Amino acid sequence: MDQLIVKRFFSILAGMVVLWAGGFILFLSKLPPPTTATPAPTEQIGADGVVVFTGGGGIRISTAMALFADGAGQRLLISGVHPDTSAARLSEFWVGPKERFDCCVDLGRAALTTEGNAAELRDWAVSHNYKNIILVTSEYHMPRALAVTRARMPDAAITPFPVSSGYLNAKGGPASAGAVLPLAGEYTKFLLARIKAVLPVAGR
Repeated sequence: MDQLIVKRFFSILAGMVVLWAGGFILFLSKLPPPTTATPAPTEQIGADGVVVFTGGGGIRISTAMALFADGAGQRLLISGVHPDTSAARLSEFWVGPKERFDCCVDLGRAALTTEGNAAELRDWAVSHNYKNIILVTSEYHMPRALAVTRARMPDAAITPFPVSSGYLNAKGGPASAGAVLPLAGEYTKFLLARIKAVLPVAGR
């Protein structure tokens, strides 16, 4: 009897591994390619604001700043800014008019996780009555970022603007052996985020 239970356990475990692996491959195949085209100015694309979830070695922030400097959105939220990072330090990456940075770039310092980013974005959007948001983050992080954000802001229009993480090659597979672990970890977090998104407490 004990041997039968053990066999069933390992059979179930093996099946879960196969399902996870198949889902991981599908996840990679569905990742959006990095966006290279610059959106039209806000009056053409209808965006109220631009938000970037920090991380990715700074490319996310520099991309979001470039979008905003080019006229996308009325305000820019940089969510998840480290407490030791000043506005003056971030302004060194700014390429637009100084007055646009000074008046309209908001630094969110409370978020420590993607869930925190989404909550920070929701509060910011509500305070400005924004309904149309351009979301900037890495391509491999975008599915989870969208799932978490849309769970908290179901009535908002979220336009993804994915940037390259360096983890993926031109064919959409891992760029190196070292990229497999962060990609696999992100896929697992994405699965958990999808589960949370359908729970009654999601979005609170």
